[in-house]
Amino acid sequence: MTSDTPASSLLTRDLAEINKLVTEQDDNSFYHHPLWSERWSHPEFIGHYSNNWLKAPWIKQTKRRTTRFLYPSVDSKFPWGYIIYRTVYTAESDELWPIAMDKLAKVINYSIDSDFLAEIQYKEPEDPEPDADAERLVKETHKDVIFSDKQFWDGASTEQVRQHFSEYLRASKGRGTGRFEGCLLIDERSLKSIVASPDPQPWVKGRRTKKPSQPWGFIGMIDGRYPENRYEPRYTGYMRVEIFSLWNLYTALTFRYMQELCPSVPDGLIPVYDSGTGKAQDEEGNVFPTAADRTTRIF
Repeated sequence: MTSDTPASSLLTRDLAEINKLVTEQDDNSFYHHPLWSERWSHPEFIGHYSNNWLKAPWIKQTKRRTTRFLYPSVDSKFPWGYIIYRTVYTAESDELWPIAMDKLAKVINYSIDSDFLAEIQYKEPEDPEPDADAERLVKETHKDVIFSDKQFWDGASTEQVRQHFSEYLRASKGRGTGRFEGCLLIDERSLKSIVASPDPQPWVKGRRTKKPSQPWGFIGMIDGRYPENRYEPRYTGYMRVEIFSLWNLYTALTFRYMQELCPSVPDGLIPVYDSGTGKAQDEEGNVFPTAADRTTRIF
């Protein structure tokens, strides 16, 4: 996970300031955010790069999410990644932040590899050997936008983050990738849950060597278009996401709204996206039964 943390944020909560800076959105160039000091580049994304992919072995291995994500596509899809807001700034969080960022990167890369490793596991003798270049390219094209400035974001509420993200969406006119369908929020609870997440276990012949000893941590997600596109009474424009599911969610948000993917949970509980039917949590992360999950588990 790439972290860009300048001495002071280039973007404040001032819409006019955002409008002056956001001028780079079009389908024919790679995505660029004003926080990044340099434009993103990659040696394999030059010229008509997608034409070269038509000759690659992985292009025919369409069962994998990575292959479907890479092709077909437009330049503005790359680099892919989320907009992330850090809202906790304590002495403890300063120590935990780099640990959490490292853990998040490892878990996301682990998730990206999962389809490839499953293909190894279920490969028939006559099937060609799976090619991991698609997974490599997806991992190498991941670059998040990270707002990590105590002056602006210390203790910021969900609504303050939503307002800033909404203003950016209006200024950029962005649409059609996970980056523009929801931003991520890391507060004290989610920061500690990320750090407490298990380290990804190695795969052997497409299988995990052992089941994770702890549940995956979570991270908050905010719908910047809420409540304008609300059509479900219980939907609040906020959910948590298990960190192992961040890659799956990003690809799903390419063609679906966050509201369509947010689990429905009882009032007073927080919906959690887990790439499946979802979970319901309280503020502390305790998991409660839903229609599809009848057991109560403790984080």
